[in-house]
Amino acid sequence: MKLALIPAGKFMMGSPVTEKDRDKDETQHEVTISKPFYMGITHVTVDQFAAFVKDSGYKTDAEKEGWSVGLEIKDGTATSKKMDGCSWRNPSFDQKGDHPVVQVSWNDARAFCDWLSKKSGKTVVLPTEAQWEYACRAGTQTAYPWGDNPDDGEGWANCVDQSLKKKLPNGTEAWTFFNWDDGFVFTSPVASFKANTFGLHDMIGNAGQWCQDYSGDYEKAAATDPTGADTGSLRVLRGGSWLDTPRNCRSAYRFRLTPDARAGCLGFRVAVVAAGR
Repeated sequence: MKLALIPAGKFMMGSPVTEKDRDKDETQHEVTISKPFYMGITHVTVDQFAAFVKDSGYKTDAEKEGWSVGLEIKDGTATSKKMDGCSWRNPSFDQKGDHPVVQVSWNDARAFCDWLSKKSGKTVVLPTEAQWEYACRAGTQTAYPWGDNPDDGEGWANCVDQSLKKKLPNGTEAWTFFNWDDGFVFTSPVASFKANTFGLHDMIGNAGQWCQDYSGDYEKAAATDPTGADTGSLRVLRGGSWLDTPRNCRSAYRFRLTPDARAGCLGFRVAVVAAGR
């Protein structure tokens, strides 16, 4: 697994009130990331997750419960539905080993981190929400890593675009599609798109990324190394996915689900505590 060293620094977390499609929970505030850390340059892949399962015998929440939420495309429309036997092994669409693993819950992602910590002797975790947004922005303050115009994102991300629209000629009136064709209907091989200035691929799109934090309001003042709410029933996801529209693919966009939730658009990447930090 390749990692990039993310330097310490300050940034404005959240979005300005002028940003199109912003949500009220994106209150902009200064955040200091006081210590460097490492982050996976891509999502954890199917092959990497398979190695974890083979070594540990782990069963995901979907496998234990016998179902997950998959996507059915039929008659030119898409329907998210509960599917028996759906899991990371059978996500409801074709994947290869170098695609991001999906159909994994927050619980599953944490189990992978715990396993990799023991295997590597390093402290492997899910990134905090603040670490994730800092790494995603990589010095930018625009709505997207590539700027404020969603349609300038060609070559940057695998999101809801014209390739998916072609598969869904019926019933997509309420969808907002990016105007470009990224070449992939579902997930794509990791690192297929441009890296940001920190060397990270797919911070936006491909698969949503679980973060360490409970969902909660941001601190009202400037914060240093925030870790989110102390308690809660929901965990944070960031970054959007192949199934997300421009609104949900902004750098500041926040999503939350229960820690056992899983779907074909949910994955994760890891963070690693820098030695001696």
